[in-house]
Amino acid sequence: MSGAQQRLVLVTGLSGAGKSVALKYLEDLGFQWVDNPPMELIPQLAELSVGSGRHVAVGVHLREPDPHGLIHLQELCRERACAGLRVESLYLEANVEMLVTRYRETRRRHPLALGVTVREAVEREIAFQEPLREMADLVVDTSNMTPRELKELLDKLYDHDAMGEDLTVFLRSFGFKHGANTDADMVFDGRFLANPHYDPQLRHLSGLDAPVRDFLERDDEAERFLTHMVNLLDYLIPRFRAERKRYLTIDIGCTGGRHRSVYLVERLRDHLNQHGHAALVRHRDLDRHHG
Repeated sequence: MSGAQQRLVLVTGLSGAGKSVALKYLEDLGFQWVDNPPMELIPQLAELSVGSGRHVAVGVHLREPDPHGLIHLQELCRERACAGLRVESLYLEANVEMLVTRYRETRRRHPLALGVTVREAVEREIAFQEPLREMADLVVDTSNMTPRELKELLDKLYDHDAMGEDLTVFLRSFGFKHGANTDADMVFDGRFLANPHYDPQLRHLSGLDAPVRDFLERDDEAERFLTHMVNLLDYLIPRFRAERKRYLTIDIGCTGGRHRSVYLVERLRDHLNQHGHAALVRHRDLDRHHG
């Protein structure tokens, strides 16, 4: 990470969504980290980190419905930090069912489960953290992620030369039948395109394989759809940059997340990379078992 802009990352989000795990992975990437310090000390950490040559990650655990205190904190960090320090927030979340399941499996008590059920505590935390989620630089839904997949995502986001750029586009394929993600800025639905799944010779392949690519490239609708998406992104990306947006998460879905959405994401990545945009890819459901 030498040569990259120095960073202070505030790791926030829902209890059980993976904040502590994320901090450990960021340490592996060379970050110094502090978990849950008093909020009034975080601006001082920002000042001390300037010029140290080290990136810093701070875990922030909000235990009461006062997200405005953290919003003020981030504003204060940006005021005190010099231009050489990039201050940003990473918000981790998961759906209610997944969070409840995680707490039941680990037998840990949710920090807000005082006189209420785990589900009620999770729903309460989601509600009071919504303003914090809205102002985050990047929201990551860990519902369908293993710890290894979260590590791989953080590797891409925070240990990549392109991360020094002002806007990173994150492209993700998925299958609607496995559930949509909650953290996308834009979602495209490719289920209207001809489906390679119904060709027995293509069913067990994916959008990464040449026969599936050839099948979809023969479909005029797929080319028209790609043209519309490319034109829209070519229009929007400069405007997002002008608004100082740092991350843009774009989901493309099909039924199973194996053929059409994978192909479309790969084509979009090729276009964006050819035009000098930092584009990262995750195929969320590609490795699911297909019988």
